[in-house]
Amino acid sequence: MSKIREAARGQSCIRCGREDGTIVHAHYTGVRRIELGGGFGLKVHDLAGAHLCHECHRVMDTEGRNKEDRWLHSEEFLLLCVKTAIRLYEQGRL
Repeated sequence: MSKIREAARGQSCIRCGREDGTIVHAHYTGVRRIELGGGFGLKVHDLAGAHLCHECHRVMDTEGRNKEDRWLHSEEFLLLCVKTAIRLYEQGRL
């Protein structure tokens, strides 16, 4: 497991603030995933991930599938990824 993914352990959810022990490094699944190394059966680069609790991870992986919502959903997920990177940088882990 990469250090970036391991760093999710003990963190709060970057989306809702929950600290319930379910926080994981959730890889970005939005419309720009191909440009970030993702594809059919491939996850994006570890830097394109967010610390999310079980519930927020489910929301980010399943919502935004309809055409009207997918760009807004993707934008939110990218923001969460950047906020996670900033958190890791400020903690000296990135």
